[in-house]
This record gives sequence, structure tokens and C-alpha cells, in this order.
Amino acid sequence: MPIEQFVESLADPQVDVPTSDFIEASDLSPAELGSFAKTWFTIPAERQHWIISTMVDLAEDNPELDFCAVFKMCLKDRDESVLAKAIEGLWEYEDRSVIPSLLDILRSDRSEDVRAAAAVALGKFSVMIQEGKFLKRDADAILENLMSIVADENEALEVRRRSLEAVAPFNTEEIKKYVSWAYNSDNVKLRSSSIFAMGRTGETTWLPMLIKELQHKEPTVRFETANACGELGEEEVVPHLVPLLQDDDYQVQLAGLSALGKVGGPLAKRVLLRCAKEGDAVLEEAARAALENVEFLEDPMAFGADA
Repeated sequence: MPIEQFVESLADPQVDVPTSDFIEASDLSPAELGSFAKTWFTIPAERQHWIISTMVDLAEDNPELDFCAVFKMCLKDRDESVLAKAIEGLWEYEDRSVIPSLLDILRSDRSEDVRAAAAVALGKFSVMIQEGKFLKRDADAILENLMSIVADENEALEVRRRSLEAVAPFNTEEIKKYVSWAYNSDNVKLRSSSIFAMGRTGETTWLPMLIKELQHKEPTVRFETANACGELGEEEVVPHLVPLLQDDDYQVQLAGLSALGKVGGPLAKRVLLRCAKEGDAVLEEAARAALENVEFLEDPMAFGADA
């Protein structure tokens, strides 16, 4: 089906477009994207939201589908529900070309939810920058813009805390100061963000605080703490992670399993082996996935040979 014909059917709210037809919008060439864009901005917002949501769901279910050209185009969309979905769709997109658009959204007068989503998306690039994958000017722009949000006391808390999470991999002294500030807050969301940031800094000096927070009364805090412990990857946390497998909150149990898989070591492996045999179906599957990660940590070359 020509792209023009597909877009024409998308544009008509009365037409029930089969999801199988969406393959026509996958991996668009610049010329095809131009044809798509000519019609896209004439489509009613409600229909646009359905289209972009469908694309996000389809791409999540089928990695071979690539709607990133459409998602990038929608970073300029006026409708915030469409814009938020476009940011979600670009979650695994690692090309630096989207950094300027995400920074523009972060600095804009859009809603705090959309700006917070842009901050979260920038966090992925912060991690990659530490791996030497981007230009210095990209690093400087991301660090400067995120820190300006974190330091602004008049900024919306949601945008501020997400920016702290996103900038944490840079691990400067100023960032450490704001992580401590957030940790000492009475706001549970801000405290959770500080814990998330601790894991992203790669700074093991946060471990005593994290071990303490594994027993926090709030499940969201225990969840974030387990993930942070997994990111830091120090075996000394393993005995403190094991009790989470009996936690009252199911998501905390899963976070504990994932963290054990990231940390590895003999004790973590024994615990995961037991859980893989004795847990319910979901926990058994999560334990097996964590075990695979432990085995990869023990012998990465063995996985390469199997491939």
C-alpha cells in the first residue's frame, strides 16, 4: 500500500484501520515521512493520539517495527498527549539527533508532566555520555540544562526530581549535594528520586543509606532502593536484598530478584536458584532471568559463544 493511501485512511476518523496496516509507517524514508507529515498536522488531536498510541504499543510488542521517524516528528506536536506518547515511543532510541528537541521541551512552558518525561528521556543519554558515546557539546548541554532545573527552587517538583534522576550519572560534587538534599526531604517521591539517583551515580559511599532504606515502610522506596543496589553492584548488599523476596509488595519482590541478578556472586546465585524452583510462575521466570545475568557476569564469553 502506498504511504499516501495509508495516511489518507489514518486521517479519516470514520475509517477503522487494522493494526496490521501500520507496517506501512515503519522505517519511513525522508520522502515518505514528508508525505506523512503533510497530512499528520491536519488530523484531529483525538485521532492523532490513537494513532501514536497504537504505534507505541505495536513497537513494544514487535521490535522489528520502527516508528521512530514519526515519533521524532511528533516532538514538535502541539498536543501534549501526542507529545508525551512520542517521548515514550523514543525510549530506546539512542541517536543524538533527539537531544536538542528534548532539551527544548524541558525548557518550554509545556505541562510539568511532559517536561518531566523529557527529563527522564534525557537520563538515558546521561548514562551513555559516561560511556564515551557522545560529543562533549552534548554532555555540556545536558548537564547544564538539567542542573539549571534541579537548582531552581521555583521549578515544579516533578520536573525537578526527574531532572535530578537524569543528571545523576555525571556525579559531580554539586549533584551529590542535591542527592543529599532530596534524600533528607519529607516528600516520599523526592526521597525515592534521590535513591534512584544514588544508584545512577555509581558512588558506593551511598551504600549505608541504601541498606537502611531497604527496610523503609513505603514500598515505592524499597523498590527504588533495590534497583539502586542492583545498579551499584556491590556483593555486600546481597544479604540485605534477600528478605525482599518475601516482601508484602510484589513489585518489590521482583526488584529484589533483578538486583540480585545484577550484583551476582555465590550467595545471590544460590538464592536465585532456590527461587526459580519454589516461587510462583512470575517469580520463577524473573529468577531465571536474573540467573542468566549472574551467569553472564561469571563468564561473558560463554554467552558470546552460544550466540
